[in-house]
Amino acid sequence: MNLLRSTCPLTVIAVSPHADDAEYGAGSLIAGLADSGHDVTIALMTGADETRQAEAKAAAATLGAGLVVDHSGCDGSLDVTSARVRWLEEQLLNADLVLAPHPDDTHQDHRATTAIVSSALRRSPVSLAWYRTPSTGQAFTPTAFSTVTEKNADRRRRALDEHQTQAMRSYLDPRHLALKDAWFGWLSGQAAAEPFQVVRHMLA
Repeated sequence: MNLLRSTCPLTVIAVSPHADDAEYGAGSLIAGLADSGHDVTIALMTGADETRQAEAKAAAATLGAGLVVDHSGCDGSLDVTSARVRWLEEQLLNADLVLAPHPDDTHQDHRATTAIVSSALRRSPVSLAWYRTPSTGQAFTPTAFSTVTEKNADRRRRALDEHQTQAMRSYLDPRHLALKDAWFGWLSGQAAAEPFQVVRHMLA
């Protein structure tokens, strides 16, 4: 199924441990979905830092997405709590597709986010796919790919540029992003692609 060509508007939630993770792992897909008329929202789990929250809002707008924020989560010390699970359950209530970081990840906030997502969706049939972050481990096995067009790559680049507090990160270097796109493009028979590992997909 080509999500970008779907005639039925979808509600898509990209859950992001930090401001920049969803943009890095799924920014091109998010831009493409938004351009195709789908309702896309980034759910930021670590929104206690007001500066990074502002960056996330600007980045989401650049991609054509909305933003919802859990203001209780702090960078580096995100815990799995019943309150955060309930908050995310509310955000995902009407979702058709959820994107989230892969559970095999060396960053503790990413692992906590995945656990929160899994708990929030424990009774839900919603489609779910993991995206890749700079700290994703070797267990990530892409089973679906989204073509990265020049237009959407530029949108993703501009969205990531909004994260000025993270400008020193090597994984935000345009050369890194181009190599990543080219590698996963090669794996999928395209010039450039973003990879995803589908957990479940509802056909109807």
